Amino acid sequence: MDEIAQYWLVLKRRWIPATLVFALTTALVGIWTYKQTEIFQAKGQVILKKTNKTSALLSSVAGSSGGAIGELDGLTGTTPANTQAEILKSLTTINGVLAELTTGKYANRPERKRLEKFIKRSDTFVQQLKVTSIKGTDILEVTFQDPSKELSKDVVEKIMEVYIRDDQRNQRREAENARIFVGEQLPKIETEVKQAENQLRLFKEEYNVVDLPTESVKAVETITSLNKEITSASAQLAAETSKLEGLKALFGGRDAQATIQSGLVSESPGLQKSLRELQEVEAKLATEKTRFSENDPSILNLQEKRQALVEILEKRKEQSLVGAQRFQGKVVELQPSGIQGNLIADFAKSEAQRTSLQKQISALVYVVDAYKQRMNALPKLEQQQNALGRRLETTRTSYKTLLSKLQEIQIAENQTLGNSRILTHAELPQEALSPKKGQNIAIGGFLGLFLGAATAFLLDAGDKRIKTSEEARNLLPGYPILGQIPVFEKSRQLPKLGKSSSREPGQLVLTGMATGIEGESFRMLQTNLQFLNADDSLKVVVVSSSQSGEGKSTVAANLALAVAELGKRVLLVDADMRKPAQHLIWRHGNYEGLSNVLSGQCDQTAATTEIQPNLFLLTAGVVPPNPVVLIDSVQMSTSIAQWSQEYDLVIIDAPPLTVAADAAILGTLAGGLVFVLRPGVADKESVEYAQEILTQSKVKVLGMVLNGVDLDKLSRYNHYYYASSPGRGDEDNVGSKLLSGTTANRTR
Repeated sequence: MDEIAQYWLVLKRRWIPATLVFALTTALVGIWTYKQTEIFQAKGQVILKKTNKTSALLSSVAGSSGGAIGELDGLTGTTPANTQAEILKSLTTINGVLAELTTGKYANRPERKRLEKFIKRSDTFVQQLKVTSIKGTDILEVTFQDPSKELSKDVVEKIMEVYIRDDQRNQRREAENARIFVGEQLPKIETEVKQAENQLRLFKEEYNVVDLPTESVKAVETITSLNKEITSASAQLAAETSKLEGLKALFGGRDAQATIQSGLVSESPGLQKSLRELQEVEAKLATEKTRFSENDPSILNLQEKRQALVEILEKRKEQSLVGAQRFQGKVVELQPSGIQGNLIADFAKSEAQRTSLQKQISALVYVVDAYKQRMNALPKLEQQQNALGRRLETTRTSYKTLLSKLQEIQIAENQTLGNSRILTHAELPQEALSPKKGQNIAIGGFLGLFLGAATAFLLDAGDKRIKTSEEARNLLPGYPILGQIPVFEKSRQLPKLGKSSSREPGQLVLTGMATGIEGESFRMLQTNLQFLNADDSLKVVVVSSSQSGEGKSTVAANLALAVAELGKRVLLVDADMRKPAQHLIWRHGNYEGLSNVLSGQCDQTAATTEIQPNLFLLTAGVVPPNPVVLIDSVQMSTSIAQWSQEYDLVIIDAPPLTVAADAAILGTLAGGLVFVLRPGVADKESVEYAQEILTQSKVKVLGMVLNGVDLDKLSRYNHYYYASSPGRGDEDNVGSKLLSGTTANRTR
């Protein structure tokens, strides 16, 4: 809140330049606004749709899967809106529009010159033309700005018309190119179809292929059936083998061939006879071996006989056996009939069955292997057939597609539809797009407020003067505040003394027992001084300031009145012999005064005048050529000592500290100095310089009086109190005596 209050004080102090800047800015913006050429904007919209890129397809006629012509579909990457927007703004479109407008409607109108300038400077036309894509839609918005309402409308309408016309022409040209291309490709594709059909036919003839999938299924079924037969034959073979082993065991483990041979031998009479003779010889030989040795002639004879019988038996056997079977060398006598004969027959039959089953199984296995080899070859054959079939199908599909597209293209070639159409036609604009007068004036007002405030703060920042009492306190922290004198009311300001006067008079606010916030502020000042003078040692007080215009003479005069009201004898001395003011404040002559007394030209008693009860005035007198000589003299010291004896309080109105050394000299002769500072008049450099002077001269500074302070914020209660208590004011004014001709506040 304190910062806001500070800002408000700055604006309050600088309200005149801030107001001027505000008014000037607003006026300039207003003038600029009303001098601007009005610009009108016309607007139209074009909607885009998706078509087949190759032939502007008519699927409803040809039966393909694409959309029918004229169908509005979402825009995809094939015709992006940004691309179409750039086409609308392209030089080709713009030149066509300008040419048609220049030679058409505007051929004999004033706008023709501007159109011709656009032809020479197309970039200017592009700046006034704007094509944007409405987000989330397939709509392009075309706007054009121009001082002419009608021209802006006609330009937008013509741009959309030229764009759509060019688009339709491009579509027809594209269809024509597609028709030529398809017409060239059809004979080639037809030749490829024939080649693919011939290759598939030759493949089937070479590999005996009718229907590979069916053949594969049947082959699997055949192999399964053959495997079942092999299994059954294997089971029968195992049974016959087992049976044959049993019969073989009955015949002493002989194989079937030997057993059969024995049976055949048994059935031959000659063999039987030879066999019996052989058996007899062997029996006799065995008997003789028991009697004789191996070399005995009888034994040798029997052996020879036996050998001869064996040879005879072998010959007869060969003549009796079927085929070229060799005799095994040992023949057992068998009976050709009975159980033994039956067993031999079963043995031979089982052996024959077993041999037949073995050959059957071998044949079946061979057939299965053949089928398996065919099965293994089927995938490769099927792959080759599929490749040939796919090629044939692809070429046939391509041929059918091209034939269908040719029909579509021929129809599309005669159509007038394109990729876009006008959604909203341009209308004649009713209001100007710019300047927006109300908005500009409002902006000018805000800008004026900003610049006015900125000017106020810049001026305030560049002003080195002390602006508030807070700054004064911070700058002179060692000086106690003896009082704060408010700005006097305008109703109490008095006119200047005359045309010849170059100075404004001060103001007396204390006359008799006058009341009010101004009078009470001076009474508060004298009360604070009284507290400083508790032992009545303070007899002489010098009142000065850092520079001229801070109201030190007014403070001194009213302070003297406040002390005199208490019944004390007060001498008010005007020691500012450069620019004296007390005689102006009191409307008193200045023919004889302090300069005359110090120079010995007149007596002190004659120069001093009682202007109020207990209040005596010694004016500055005639302005001397070198006032500091009189101030820094023994006579001045003697006079101050004499005054301190004759009066209760001597108040000396001294020149500003930074103007002359008079105030510093007088401060060393007096009991102390009251430093008057007026915010808004005193600057920091002068105050700091005055403080340095007082420090170096070792003058006792009693305190600081802030003059011309705005006490509205700090003393609202005081204003209310004095405004609402007239009785108290009447009581205080009983017996009071007003000074007529009281002058206005001095602003030195």
